Amino acid sequence: MVFAANVDRVLERFLKQHCPRPDLIRAAILREPICRVDDYNPDHMICRRGDRVSGCWLVLSGQVEVRAHDQSVTFRGEGEMFGEQGLLHVLAGKNGARTADVKAIGPVRLFFIDAAFQERLTDPEKTIWVLTLADVVNMKLAQATQGRSELRISVAEQEHLLRRFSDDDALGLVKVAAAGQTPRIQPRKAIVFFSDIANFSVWSTGKDSGEVASHLHRLCSLQIDLIRKAGGQIDKLMGDGVMAYWFIDTAERERVEPAAVIRCATTIAEEVGRYVTDNGLDIGIRIGLHAGDVAFGDFGAEQRIAVTVLGATVNTAARYEQAKSPDLGQVRVSPVLRELAVEAGIAPETFRGPVKANVKHGVELDVYSC
Repeated sequence: MVFAANVDRVLERFLKQHCPRPDLIRAAILREPICRVDDYNPDHMICRRGDRVSGCWLVLSGQVEVRAHDQSVTFRGEGEMFGEQGLLHVLAGKNGARTADVKAIGPVRLFFIDAAFQERLTDPEKTIWVLTLADVVNMKLAQATQGRSELRISVAEQEHLLRRFSDDDALGLVKVAAAGQTPRIQPRKAIVFFSDIANFSVWSTGKDSGEVASHLHRLCSLQIDLIRKAGGQIDKLMGDGVMAYWFIDTAERERVEPAAVIRCATTIAEEVGRYVTDNGLDIGIRIGLHAGDVAFGDFGAEQRIAVTVLGATVNTAARYEQAKSPDLGQVRVSPVLRELAVEAGIAPETFRGPVKANVKHGVELDVYSC
């Protein structure tokens, strides 16, 4: 058998890379007329999963795609072999069957090595041939290991990115939804936090947009950092406001979190007040806090993940933030949360009130301040 120059070149390079005795195997291939060169058109299916193993292929030019379960696994290009594991199975006396589909990506030229080739080898040749195929498999395993390592790094980077958009419990549901599953809506008990920068719209009128954005970014960052430090989860930013929550649906959480939330809210009010004074800003902050039952889950659409808490408790917490009365302080607390906080160790005198305050739809609330 005489090979064209390009076949000789690729075959020689392949054998030098993988074969301990290139001269021996090359001579065996030249001796046997059952190996051949085949050309394939784009998208031609070279072999299918479940096909009987009839040989393996060396890519002379072009590229093939290896697919499993309708997903792309890898690509093989010039000088690379595919289908060799099937030949090893045949040599081991096993029933050889293809484990993946392989198709041509663009025009492809392949050197086909028939399975009968290895049956005609002498014992020394067969030993070298097995070592050659094993080296190809080992190289692919090393590549797969590197690929898994890179995948783990990629997953870690993706999780780090997701954590910039969602926290703890919400992150878990985001992962479930991102995987194409529908997480069930969970009945939970939570403390809900709403804040708003009072007078911000009036103050920002006519101001440079860069200056407004800079102050807003700092005020939101201050709140987010303190909420997360106190174990809270950020739900969303709403213009110049923040919504957050703490779950208290275990005895331990109910014992600890109410006090942590009150301390967090008062610290936010103090830090915002300090920032406002230092920068000469004519604004302030209002914070509303309430506790009760919520529904927690993904309330988005097919192409939109929206993990949040919903329910009357959430709406009422927003009303506490919006309550208007000259007798109210910056941090407004519902009677339910006040009771939980006192049970958690907050001194009763921390709270002023209650004050009767009217909110939307003619609703009147008893509001404590601290």
